Amino acid sequence: MSIVRFAMSALSLALIITTSGCVVEHDRGYHQGYQEGYYDREHHRWWHEHSWRDCDDHDEHCRD
Repeated sequence: MSIVRFAMSALSLALIITTSGCVVEHDRGYHQGYQEGYYDREHHRWWHEHSWRDCDDHDEHCRD
């Protein structure tokens, strides 16, 4: 019985480690690599001082 419990625990741990690695990798790319003034066309926003700013009608940083 202890061998089955060990195998299930090992499998659960392997799944947690594998799936959490994907989330951490994606999150790392989100916060790094954007330069000041970068325009995100898909979401109509721009990067300013380490955070996203929504574009308004007369914003010089936003392009069509």
